[in-house]
Formats: sequence, C-alpha cells, structure tokens
Amino acid sequence: MSANDRFCTLNLALPEVRIRKSAIHERLVRGFSQLQGFRLVRNHLQEPHFGQAVEDRIIWRELLELELQEIDEQIERLSTSTKELSH
Repeated sequence: MSANDRFCTLNLALPEVRIRKSAIHERLVRGFSQLQGFRLVRNHLQEPHFGQAVEDRIIWRELLELELQEIDEQIERLSTSTKELSH
C-alpha cells in the first residue's frame, strides 16, 4: 500500500474470511470492486482525485452499516439475556 492510499481495503476473496452470502455481502463485494477500479484508473491516469467523492460515499456508507450492525447485535444480545432471565 502506497503512502498516497487513503484507506485500507479488505481482501474479501480470502478463504479465511467467512461472510454470509447476503445482500450486505453482495453490496460489500460491489463496493470493493468499485474501489479497486477507482484505484486502477487513478493510477493509470495519475489523477489522484478520480472518483474520490464516490469513494468517500462508499466508505462512509459501509462504516455506518457496520455501526448499525454492531448496535443490532448488542440489542439482540440484551434481548436474549432478558428472555433468559425472565424464564
């Protein structure tokens, strides 16, 4: 990764990474593919700002999605704990 890279991407193709085949997974794969495409074009054209606005939206959307997922998981854990205590 060069010093000019603004973000670190995950290699979603690694076999160790187990992500459910879902709408979220498909969106992540598409987003990752777009980010790679921007990087290739940016490097080829030597244009550091090519696709930057779209790239920022992709990254922020995914970060927000992860935050929401974390909250949902916490709510689910609390709900499960409450149900177990009530029995």
